[in-house]
Amino acid sequence: MFILFDILFFIAFILYFPVLIWRGKWHAGFVDRFGFLSPAIIRTLSLGENVWLHAVSVGEAAALDGVIAALHQRFPEKRLVLTVSTKTGYAFAVRKYPSNVLVLWSPLDLSLTVDHFVRVIRPEIYIVAETELWPNLFLRLSADQVPIVVLNGRISDLAFPRYRRVKWFLRGMLRRVTVFGMQSRIDAERVIELGADPSAVRVMGNVKFDSKPAVEAVDPRGYGFEPEQQLILGGSTHPGEEEELLAIYCSLKAKHPLCRLVIAPRHPERSAEVAQRVREAGLNPVLFSRLKGILDADDVLVVDSIGHLLRFYSIAAIVFVGKSLTARRGGGQNIIEPAVFAKPIIMGTYTQNFRDITRAFLDEHAVIQVSDGQGLKAAVQKLLEDPALRSDLGARARKVVASHQGATERAVDLVADTMRSR
Repeated sequence: MFILFDILFFIAFILYFPVLIWRGKWHAGFVDRFGFLSPAIIRTLSLGENVWLHAVSVGEAAALDGVIAALHQRFPEKRLVLTVSTKTGYAFAVRKYPSNVLVLWSPLDLSLTVDHFVRVIRPEIYIVAETELWPNLFLRLSADQVPIVVLNGRISDLAFPRYRRVKWFLRGMLRRVTVFGMQSRIDAERVIELGADPSAVRVMGNVKFDSKPAVEAVDPRGYGFEPEQQLILGGSTHPGEEEELLAIYCSLKAKHPLCRLVIAPRHPERSAEVAQRVREAGLNPVLFSRLKGILDADDVLVVDSIGHLLRFYSIAAIVFVGKSLTARRGGGQNIIEPAVFAKPIIMGTYTQNFRDITRAFLDEHAVIQVSDGQGLKAAVQKLLEDPALRSDLGARARKVVASHQGATERAVDLVADTMRSR
């Protein structure tokens, strides 16, 4: 079965390789993903006990922040090894954990590759964020009796129907997982239906609610704005959403001369494309990497690098969280981050990837949800004109976050119990 999977995986990779090149996703890290680790890294891994964590990209790596800090505190003698799969995730992790975590590219799920990674890392435990399933890796880990722990696990509305069609294949892989820490009751029920052992499934909550962004006080002038100006921020935007924000800004800036617009695309490599949309709207794009002073009303700041979004959240007056207005499939981004800063949040209706988080905010009337560009414009205008509403909405959002915290401590307890019972 797994030899067949190797063959299919390799064929798929060869066919997809031109797409990687075309989309600019091929990078030097792909060599490491085949197992070509440097002698220095191999030597480092051979010293001491290793705890292996995996996060596919930025969101998952950020969600593990509290878990990593708590593991360091409880097990200071162990080395934490974090693998990631994307360029943005790798850049984030290296910057976020410069000295206390060994950050590596994740192995491609080929038998020879994962055999090499497991042999070199020699993990005491393998912890995967959310529900990343790797057949060959799980097979090798279980053969070596390495506990596999899923933390912050979820089965999205989009993924669940696809998984059900191959549950005959998934069952054997899921049964190799030692314990599942799922975000919600629905996620727990879904993973059990797909074949997980019910006795191995726990409902833990979402560790993203425990996010405590370590952002120092930000001087707006260093980010292109005067303190009295009202910053409208489009965070983690996707195609189609930038055009809506630009049209709204063009229609409102004359009536609200203190407002300014910042667009932070979810994928920074789209910055040139977004800048072109700004020009087409009759405005002047300013890339954050080239910012030199205070922006004029006809300037729109385009954030063209990762690692700055939290700072913009901290100084924004109004936040629109993207991939929610135009992404009909797999929509949604993290609204907890701006909520921590008590910001008024607007989002669209496509939030499948953050179903339970969105529901928690909607139940407490702590977010404005809109279905189209007209609704977005009305919400932005209303918030610009009503400071009391902005303050109330932001306070409600922060309260939702506070009321759902505690999942990180439960997750670390689960890892510690698993390690003790090994």
